[in-house]
Amino acid sequence: MLKPKPLPLWRRVAAWSANAYRLVLLSGLRSWSRDVRVTAPALGTMALLLLLCGTIAMVGIAVQHAAMQQAGQASLVRVYLASDATPEAIAALKSRLTADPRIASVTSVSSEQALAEASSRPGLDILASLSTTNPFPASLDLQVRDVTKVAVVAASVKGDPAVDTGYPTSYDPGTYSRLRRVALIVGGVAAGVMLLFGVVAYAVIANSMRGIATARRQEITVIRLLGARGWMLRGPFVVEGLMIGALAGALAAALVAGAWLLAVRFESAMYAQVLPGVGPTEVQYVLAAVLAAGLLLGSLTAMLGFRKVHA
Repeated sequence: MLKPKPLPLWRRVAAWSANAYRLVLLSGLRSWSRDVRVTAPALGTMALLLLLCGTIAMVGIAVQHAAMQQAGQASLVRVYLASDATPEAIAALKSRLTADPRIASVTSVSSEQALAEASSRPGLDILASLSTTNPFPASLDLQVRDVTKVAVVAASVKGDPAVDTGYPTSYDPGTYSRLRRVALIVGGVAAGVMLLFGVVAYAVIANSMRGIATARRQEITVIRLLGARGWMLRGPFVVEGLMIGALAGALAAALVAGAWLLAVRFESAMYAQVLPGVGPTEVQYVLAAVLAAGLLLGSLTAMLGFRKVHA
């Protein structure tokens, strides 16, 4: 008995592509347009979840930026000069610090430079505006070679006649540990809120997809009896979930982008204080992550919902 001649590869690829387009893509789009009312709660819940994730991501970027900025200044010690310090005393202190092998560089900062620097930092600009005089004293910025020697260097300048007796240096051993603790607390609270909201969102989305799959159980059974493969049965639900995720991600991204544009447009000073370091590039990454998360969440919930009904 002669075996049938196998079809050429190009014809098999063409047939597979035509079936994927007709039975998966078009069928999924038709199902999505038909089930808009059923999937509307899932779409809204997913959009709220992604909006929350985008907002928390921007806050996390700002906290990380502040932490990195503080970590970069870990080896920098600012020695505050007394208001009545003589030029000779300041010169003697600077010479002694320059000769110290533990110190890489010594930079003189005038009170005017300190005021200009403070005016560019969130929070300090408000402090500077509250006073009619310059509240920031002149100082010597010491770049310590080894961060473990910062405490010793800070202690070595105490009692010098050129140094302010009330507040000699900027060194505070608890600053960095407190900043890390605050970052961990903020991250933990944000992760807990996102996890809780994610569980609720998954339950709503999965129930919607299971309801759609249950309503089409007979149709799926008939198609399976006709010899349809598994990907032909799952494909339309995945396409429908992708559409829901894409629309929810686009809606959440539009809200995040709109809020950012309004904040930068009308409240740029407040925005710089609340979210320092979150510029256009960071916002673009957040929007791309929101869109990708919407597609991933929509496809996964659709696939898992179909599996439970199919089982």
